[in-house]
Amino acid sequence: MLLLQITSTVTAVTLVVLALCLIPVLAELRKAAVLMQEATDSLQQELKPLIKDLRDTVADIQVVTSSAAANADGVNMLLSELGHAGHNIRMINKVLGIASNVASNYTVWLTGAKVAGQFIADRLVKTKTRG
Repeated sequence: MLLLQITSTVTAVTLVVLALCLIPVLAELRKAAVLMQEATDSLQQELKPLIKDLRDTVADIQVVTSSAAANADGVNMLLSELGHAGHNIRMINKVLGIASNVASNYTVWLTGAKVAGQFIADRLVKTKTRG
């Protein structure tokens, strides 16, 4: 029986020591659980407005992208018209280049016309005087 009493005493002492060590651990675990719950509540309170703002931002982005997609045809037409305008400006530039070339040679043409006119006039006068 003595062995049974010793074993029971050792078991009882072990259980008391275990209980004495387990009580502070359980108290700390309870504090940690309370702090964890507070942190979760705080995080949840901060995330709700953030999620709402993100949803509003996504909705705004969808509106902008749909507007941009709707206006893509207009932009394509604008770019096409700008290409045509560039072509027309190049054609006008060519015509102005030719006109400026003619204008710069105007004095040469005028002098040639005067000489030709004078030559024809002299010929006419000579043929009338002979005839």
